[in-house]
Amino acid sequence: MEEMIQVFLSAIKKCDHVLKLIENLDGLKIKLVCENAEGLLVFHRGEVFSLVDNDDRSVTYVIRGQRDSIYSLLEGNQKLRTLIQNKKLKITAPFRTILLIESIFYLTKPEKQFDKFIS
Repeated sequence: MEEMIQVFLSAIKKCDHVLKLIENLDGLKIKLVCENAEGLLVFHRGEVFSLVDNDDRSVTYVIRGQRDSIYSLLEGNQKLRTLIQNKKLKITAPFRTILLIESIFYLTKPEKQFDKFIS
C-alpha cells in the first residue's frame, strides 16, 4: 500500500490543476483500507503527504475496499462514485466531499501503473 501511495503522491505534485483543488483544504485526512494494509493521505493547504498515524480520531474519512479497487481509484482508472455504486468501495461522507475526493484521484493519473503491486 505504501508504494502505491508514494507513486500517487509523486504524480499529484506534478499536477498543478489538481493542486488548485486542494490549496484551500485545511486538513482533509483520508484513510485507505484494503485487506490487511492501510495508508493515510493528508491534504492540507495545497500540500499532500502520507502519514503513519494509528489515531483513528484524527481521520476525517475512511475508504474501504479490495486492493484492486483502491489501486484503480489511485490510478485514476475508475471514479470513486462508480466504485461505490458497484459496491467495490465504501465511504461515508457528504456528497460534495465525495465529489472532491473523486476529482482529486481521477484527475491525478500517475504515469507509472500499479500492476506490479497487484499480486
